[in-house]
Amino acid sequence: MLAVKLIGAASAYALAWWVSRYEGPAAYGRFELALTVLTMAAMVSRLGLDGVLVKWMASTSVKGVQEIQWPLVLRVVAMTGLVAAPLLACVIWYAAPSLTLWLGDPLLATTWPWVVAGIPIFTIWGVSSEALRGLSRMRSYALLQPGIVAAVAVVIMVIMGLGVVPAYAYSLGASTALGLTLLVLSLPKMGEAARRQMRVFPAEWGWQSMLSTGWPMLLGSAMFLVMSWTDTLLLGHFLEEDQVGIYRVAFRMAAVVTLVQAAVNSYAAPLFAERHASGDDKGLRAILRQTTRLNVAFSLPAFVILVAAPRWWMGWFGEVFVTGSACLVWLSLGQVVNALCGPVMYLLNMTGHERSAQRILWFAAFCNLVLNAWAIPRFGITGAAVSTALSMVLWNVAAAVAVKRLLGLSVWDAIRGGENTTTT
Repeated sequence: MLAVKLIGAASAYALAWWVSRYEGPAAYGRFELALTVLTMAAMVSRLGLDGVLVKWMASTSVKGVQEIQWPLVLRVVAMTGLVAAPLLACVIWYAAPSLTLWLGDPLLATTWPWVVAGIPIFTIWGVSSEALRGLSRMRSYALLQPGIVAAVAVVIMVIMGLGVVPAYAYSLGASTALGLTLLVLSLPKMGEAARRQMRVFPAEWGWQSMLSTGWPMLLGSAMFLVMSWTDTLLLGHFLEEDQVGIYRVAFRMAAVVTLVQAAVNSYAAPLFAERHASGDDKGLRAILRQTTRLNVAFSLPAFVILVAAPRWWMGWFGEVFVTGSACLVWLSLGQVVNALCGPVMYLLNMTGHERSAQRILWFAAFCNLVLNAWAIPRFGITGAAVSTALSMVLWNVAAAVAVKRLLGLSVWDAIRGGENTTTT
């Protein structure tokens, strides 16, 4: 996973560099705005059921009821990719003229057909990816990371000479086909037991339980996504697309600080679910301690390297990008706090505290929206960076406090090397 994350990060920077150099920062900003809408639409159409699959794939494996896995996957794919995603795609299609007007760039109109066509594909891609993670098929899950999609898109742009939007769309389609194939190969063979389960579902794994578990996860994911992309959308509304491009390059550069965290959290989430399902409190503490220490060991040096020479790092993408140096410093600060707090949100979601995670993200997302709406017209991209960093600090610290209060686990003890208290 770490190797894939490194490749993915390099590919994302290569994509940003290629588009910025040959199409300009405005073209890159336009791509990021289209990707923002696509990501948010696909997240909504997954209905939080991708998170349910991570939790339930791990739980069914621990409880020895693997025959339920095929029916669960089929239900989620049908509900999200074949029902919710097409409906949401229609909404985006009819809203496209208004979106173009609100974002203030007529050239965005050329990207909406790609976005609309991509919503069902992106939805199924995400469901396949999360199901594989729940099954602990981490090598397969690694092949479906966004960075790999970016890497293939760069290759398509270089070889075929396509623009960034169609190149990314073709890469995403190929990744989705690969994800479905890997998922089919990873699930237990669909025998008679699985067919019976499709007709008679135990209440524990039924529709009501699935939706009641997925709903708070959806709301939490929605608020996390709103918090992650509010800055980009409001920048597109208040400023020109070249400013969006500069800001997004700084944002992706700052994400290097949590590169190891992204890899570590990929395997931590299903392990949290497994340990919680089996009542293994000691194992839960050990995983939190290991993941937090790994995060800190990489994030602090990466943070120092970035903030020591922000102008030099941003200058890689062209002289105009140096104006985003202050953004890089602020965003790196938010990311290092994210890393220091550890995988607290995953821990809440995988141990039955989805609603607490949801409330934290709702509050942080509201603060992020208000701060960005106030700061961007006054301070431009630096205002967006400060607002986003403060919001990131807020939700991470609040989630760490919630983990301590609800589970008796302390990320601070893990960083210091002390033992966590027994979970409640």
